[in-house]
Amino acid sequence: MKDPIKILIDEIFNKLSETFYYYLIKAVKPDMKIENVTELTEEMIIMLKQKLQVEGIIIDVDETLRKDMKVIPKCNQEWLEMVMKHLKVVAVSNGRDDKIKDYCEKRGITYISNAWKPLNFGFKKACKIINTEPEKVLVIGDNLVDDIYGGKKNKMKTIEVRDVEEDEER
Repeated sequence: MKDPIKILIDEIFNKLSETFYYYLIKAVKPDMKIENVTELTEEMIIMLKQKLQVEGIIIDVDETLRKDMKVIPKCNQEWLEMVMKHLKVVAVSNGRDDKIKDYCEKRGITYISNAWKPLNFGFKKACKIINTEPEKVLVIGDNLVDDIYGGKKNKMKTIEVRDVEEDEER
């Protein structure tokens, strides 16, 4: 039988977490929300570059470019190649994955692992790598705290991604 004090502590923690998240979603707003990254067309990327002076993108990996630690779907790989024609790209993740690191290296994308998002470390390092001021960087990610809050805290533009295409390349 479970300890009643542990059950009570778990219930209190869960309620506090729910309350925190409720207020967080009220306070932290991305500049845009999209279903998946491929909704950002080449025309939209060009517009972001011209009208908002976006020079670089910090892209989250897990649940933004790929789902459930699987391979990056072909449609997202093609999207990333299109984006790289127009903007500097850095992949920033709180995790570490050697397959993603190899994927990025082969394409000339810097991969920052163990970034400690939403702390400034990964965001500042990415700006230094692409030699761009934070105000000219777009953060694309799925996590309201790590990606959106972290980007906003660093004066970056933000796009929240809700889902990932699942047409994995085999």
